[in-house]
Amino acid sequence: MLKAIIFDLDGTITKLELPLEDMRRDTKNYYIRKGLPAKLLDAADGISSSTEKAKTYFEESGISSQEWSRMEREIDKILSSHEGGSAQEVTLMKDSLETVSKIKEMGFKTAILTNNGRAAVDIIAKQIPLHRYFDLIHTRHEVPNPKPFPDGLNKILRDLSVKPDESVYVGDALIDAVAANRAQIEFWGVTTGETSEGALREAGASEVFDRLSGIIDLARKRMN
Repeated sequence: MLKAIIFDLDGTITKLELPLEDMRRDTKNYYIRKGLPAKLLDAADGISSSTEKAKTYFEESGISSQEWSRMEREIDKILSSHEGGSAQEVTLMKDSLETVSKIKEMGFKTAILTNNGRAAVDIIAKQIPLHRYFDLIHTRHEVPNPKPFPDGLNKILRDLSVKPDESVYVGDALIDAVAANRAQIEFWGVTTGETSEGALREAGASEVFDRLSGIIDLARKRMN
C-alpha cells in the first residue's frame, strides 16, 4: 500500500531557471584547477558525476578527508551562488501545488528531496508556501551525498516512518530515477522538466506523465 509520495523540486513542483551549464562548467573547472586531469571528465558529466570522479581521483591520490571536505565546501559556495540568484525569480509548474494538496487530502505523507541548497530553498519558500503542502523538505545539505546517491531518500523514509515499498519518488531528471532505484523506491517520471518520456522509462520509471496532476488517479488506486 502506498503511504508516501516524495517529489523533486525543480522541473517537478517549481520552474527554477538555474544556469545548469554554468554550474556544471564551474564545478569541472574547479576540480581541474585543483589537479584533476581534464581527460577524466566527459562532456556529459554533470555536477554529481564530476564530483564523484573527482572524489575518487583525489582520494586515490592520498588527499586527506579534511582537505576533501574543504573542497566540498568550496564547491557548495559556487553552486549556492548560482542558485541564490535564480531562486529570486522562481515560478510554479502548472497545477503543481493543487496536485500536492489533493494528494495530502487523500491521506498521503508528502516530502521534497532536491539537490538545491538550503539557502536557495529558503528563498523559494518565502515566495511559495511549500511548508503548507509538504511534511518534509530536504536539500543536499541534510545528507552526506546528494542525488544520484540514495542518502536523501533513505533519510526521508526514516523521518516519515515508511518503507521503500510504501513510497514513490516523482521527478523529471535521470538522477531522480537513479536515486530512487538505489533506494529501492518506485519512480514516476514527469516530462515537465529536462528529460523525455523515453529517457525516463529507460532510466527505470514505472510510469511517466506529461503533467504532475496525472499522478492523482494512480495514487488513488495504489492506496489500498
